[in-house]
Amino acid sequence: MTRATATWSGSKVLFDIESESGHKVQIDEAPIFGDDAAMRPTEMLLGALGGCTGLNAVLLLKKFKQPLRSLEVEVEGDRDEEWPKAFNKIEITFHCTWAGDTDKKLVDQAI
Repeated sequence: MTRATATWSGSKVLFDIESESGHKVQIDEAPIFGDDAAMRPTEMLLGALGGCTGLNAVLLLKKFKQPLRSLEVEVEGDRDEEWPKAFNKIEITFHCTWAGDTDKKLVDQAI
């Protein structure tokens, strides 16, 4: 089981998060609730989704010997208007540049 621990810093809603691998990040909210000292939890969630899908795409494209030059994963989420403002739609867009010819079937499989 993968684990992370979020510890309240004692300051408004600022949290320190530590992963089981020992890496640390912080999350916060905009004023009035927070001090805008770190990324919002929802932004981090979207970023983690982009990083996770991007990492897997890179690994598969390398495995399939596709000449990836660059990759940017854009993640956008629509949220409910009412609290708790859950995501109701998330879109992931891959922006790739290539260093040569690609096999569309393999690229589609990886992404």
